[in-house]
Amino acid sequence: MLSGWGFSLALWPRSVTCATMSMSKLSSLPDLIQDEIQKASGWLGFERFMAMALYAPGLGYYSGARSPFGPAGDFVTAPAISPWYGHCVARQIIQVLDAIGSDTVLEFGAGDGRLASQILRHAQAVKRPIHYQILELSAGLIKQQQDRIKLEMPALEPQVSWLERLPAAGFRGVMLAHEVLDAMPVRLFVHRCVQQREVQWYERGLSLKAQAQANPATGPDERTCGAQVGHGLPPWQFADRLCDPSWSVRLEALKSSCQQQWQEDWPDGMLIEWHEQAQAWIRSLAGLLEQGLLLLVDYGFPAHEYYLPQREQGTLMTHREHRAGTDVLAGPGQQDLSVHVDFTAIARVALQSGMSLSGYCSQSRFLMNTGLLDIAAQWAQTQGHWGSRQAVAALAGVQKLLSEAEMGELFKFMALGRGLENIDLIGFRQGDRSGRLGLEPC
Repeated sequence: MLSGWGFSLALWPRSVTCATMSMSKLSSLPDLIQDEIQKASGWLGFERFMAMALYAPGLGYYSGARSPFGPAGDFVTAPAISPWYGHCVARQIIQVLDAIGSDTVLEFGAGDGRLASQILRHAQAVKRPIHYQILELSAGLIKQQQDRIKLEMPALEPQVSWLERLPAAGFRGVMLAHEVLDAMPVRLFVHRCVQQREVQWYERGLSLKAQAQANPATGPDERTCGAQVGHGLPPWQFADRLCDPSWSVRLEALKSSCQQQWQEDWPDGMLIEWHEQAQAWIRSLAGLLEQGLLLLVDYGFPAHEYYLPQREQGTLMTHREHRAGTDVLAGPGQQDLSVHVDFTAIARVALQSGMSLSGYCSQSRFLMNTGLLDIAAQWAQTQGHWGSRQAVAALAGVQKLLSEAEMGELFKFMALGRGLENIDLIGFRQGDRSGRLGLEPC
């Protein structure tokens, strides 16, 4: 859910570029989206809608003035649950930096700066200098990050810098993307079963409701979905159109590879999320990394779990005021849109781009491997007794991070590296699930 992809504006998808060009004439995000639908001949792919809803300059969810983080926002991330979370991440980072002789960390979309502050605090405690770089798209969040570093770690403020674009090739160090992939726009495809087991694939996008009412008959290449026009409802609705044959081939290949695991066809109406932007981003970073680690943290699954027939509505969801929802078309810019991560696809793209898969495990296992329980026990010994309000709150945070019923199982850590072949990463020493990703043959 964090704030951006790590792309400079020039590398954003064309939907955001179009949004930038239209800003001077259109005063609201709904106006901007309607204009984009009209410019796209009445049908706008969902990927472009999601990009505008989240990142349209000054209007998108992550580029507006309101901060989505914390109790007053829409969600709480792991660094806010326990300050020890960042200490565990820092231990993995420092191990890699020491092994390759670097002091550079680059965090993409650093949110409210809490994780950066925790990592810096641990580095200071173990007397390990770090040059901490942040690539952030939101001016408001940059200010929030700067204020936090100045308040919590004033002595380390000179060691932190904010980048305006991706670094040049030859990067040596650790790249960190904490809840970034889930906020990258996706394309949506619909699996349709027609006569005699024939399958047709449609791409889901948006059309204006007035257009659909004026042309109620949609041909076999378009299926229109959505609520009736009403007060307060968005002026657009879902509209599905027949895919190009090349996309049908790619989607059938995905289905075939996953069916090797569960031997069951996808039902009619199965919604498939295609993470094209996330895969392109991984390729970009692979081209920059000379030696070091890309550490990804997010919620998601391997492909054979992600695309289970029972998950027929996909994983796309909204977050607002700490409530999850499914009405993704309402209130663009006012609610978070996110999807789970297909970690199989991410790992495959990384391998194809010359990186290595150095580890993949649950959040619970990563935190235990990097000493969360030891940190908590050492802290508790300094408190005198375990029954104090502070101790109870601290240990409740640890339980939430580790519990399979909370965040411990849903969130995953993935390590993608280059030049780390002889390094036994501490975060993945036990419970590594790389073999479950199904990279062979899918």
